[in-house]
Amino acid sequence: MKPYRWRTRNDSYVYVDSLTGDDLTGKGTQASPYKSLGKAYRGRSSAPGTIVCRGRFCEDMADGNHSTMIRGDYMGAATFDGEDTYIIYGFGHVNMMIENCAPATYDLVVHTGSWLLAGVGRAVGAGAVGDAHVACGVAGSSALVGKSPLYMGCIGGNTAVSYLGVWKPKISGTQKMWYGGDNNVTHVSVYDVPLELRTRAQENARRKFTASLFAKCDFFADEPLTFEECIFAADCQWYMSDGDMLDQEGTSGQERLDLLLGEMSARDIPEEKQPKFINCVFSSQTSAELMNDPENGDLTLRTDSEAVRAERRYFGAYAPALNVPILEDSTGRPGTWDENSANGILCVSGGAICIDESSSDTAGSIVSKVVRIDTAKMSITAILSKFATKWGTHGVHLSDGVVLGASYSPGDILPIGCYVAKGDVVYKNTNYPEGTTVAVQEENTSFLNDAVGSASATLVEILDPNITDVCYLRSTPAIFSMIKAADGLQRGGVYLNYGTKPIQYRGRTIAPGESFVAVNNTDKFTPPAGSASYQIGVMFDDTRVPGQEWIPAQFFGEYFVYKDSGVIQLDDEGKPISSGNYLSFQPKSQGGYSDVLRKSVMSERYCQFKIIASKL
Repeated sequence: MKPYRWRTRNDSYVYVDSLTGDDLTGKGTQASPYKSLGKAYRGRSSAPGTIVCRGRFCEDMADGNHSTMIRGDYMGAATFDGEDTYIIYGFGHVNMMIENCAPATYDLVVHTGSWLLAGVGRAVGAGAVGDAHVACGVAGSSALVGKSPLYMGCIGGNTAVSYLGVWKPKISGTQKMWYGGDNNVTHVSVYDVPLELRTRAQENARRKFTASLFAKCDFFADEPLTFEECIFAADCQWYMSDGDMLDQEGTSGQERLDLLLGEMSARDIPEEKQPKFINCVFSSQTSAELMNDPENGDLTLRTDSEAVRAERRYFGAYAPALNVPILEDSTGRPGTWDENSANGILCVSGGAICIDESSSDTAGSIVSKVVRIDTAKMSITAILSKFATKWGTHGVHLSDGVVLGASYSPGDILPIGCYVAKGDVVYKNTNYPEGTTVAVQEENTSFLNDAVGSASATLVEILDPNITDVCYLRSTPAIFSMIKAADGLQRGGVYLNYGTKPIQYRGRTIAPGESFVAVNNTDKFTPPAGSASYQIGVMFDDTRVPGQEWIPAQFFGEYFVYKDSGVIQLDDEGKPISSGNYLSFQPKSQGGYSDVLRKSVMSERYCQFKIIASKL
């Protein structure tokens, strides 16, 4: 088995992989990672300076030393989900997605300071807990924190906070939210901080935000914050400290700003107590118009957002991105995931693409409807997806390649590598139930059955842990062919209602701009009444248009595969090169990974996405 190839490489760091790591036999190295963050932090003679991780983590991490940094291998590689039970406190964070952390209680293990201060983030050091002058906040940043308390309630921090997203935060006890930051707090996106969660900024704390975005947030008009080149959504509100709301009913952004300034002047708020706005924008758009899906933590910008600025600049933590909504009924909605195409172990439920645990299938797939892109106005940067890494705990890989290799029986000598348990087994005096991953780090070892009568239990080799959290993309620069209902459809072909009227297909209404997948060769689409000559576009149909291959496209924080003169470029192992896809590990100079937002190499106008899930 190929070892996972880490992007963040430093021999002094400690490594954790929730899928292929092992807390018993692991050494915390790139080749032999631990399985849990707790083992990496507490299971060594001294606390590490940096822990690098990938996968999904749900464990008690409430005892940070306010020095250790926990960083994802890349943005989107690691998610900490407190599941409303655990918190992660006293650590800095880079490239982490953190959500559902519990409010701190007296029962939690907190390294130092009041439990009321415990939340995502840290102080400068353990001895500085509670000092507003040295609140690092979510130090290190490049993080997305949702439905969780923040350290000291501080949105921002006084040490190098940038590219931080905060959505729907919680509070711990009575420690409400406040804004703090120095000149290094930049490109922060904040969503849904209502008045009942707010308190004024800590006295004498530095309070300046630059190039940031605030949506559905409540502010105090008598709080001396400084905002430079920031944007405020139309659903932000301003209050006095006593809760009295200022007039913000203007129809345009400029009217709202003028009303706010006039209200502050009429209330005789001293200038030194007023917020300062330097080249700021008061948007006429609401949160949902500025960002793709802020209610569910997608703070990436819509392509028509007023937060998108000239010269590839933008307000907030995240640049414009594609959003492909997941709906249980997407009828009439262009550019969504097509729940009618879900098959095998995949289904759509509760607004999410899910694994059907009751399915006897070992694989499944789902495709999106065709997404139309105006490349003259939009640069694709990412697809935000939260359902990827959590599937690692379900023994599911997102891959169109073969995931599993040779099968080994009890007593067989196991080559070094990772295996999935088929049945309950014992390896090195540890019980591994059905579906768990067993990491073999030593030569000439074997395993046993865990129960009487389980002679069929086996360990099956996992061939390549690098292939995970991947979706696939195919694209076309134009509609190659137009057909009428009488021309017929090809089973599996993808067709676009390019016209201006709705059509019908198998009892469904296909709206203008919406695509559909033909279920068979028999059923035809029904044109609008009186329009027998109405035509639709043939997007992907092997009988009528050139073949379009599926290429790998990484999820959050990454970019699409690299082409040169229309030809997909491959690395030394024959894998497609991209500027982010971790199927490829070329250096930056050769088109390899870069965490700097830049223009996508994709130039086609129409694309479609696919997820392929394979059960281990």
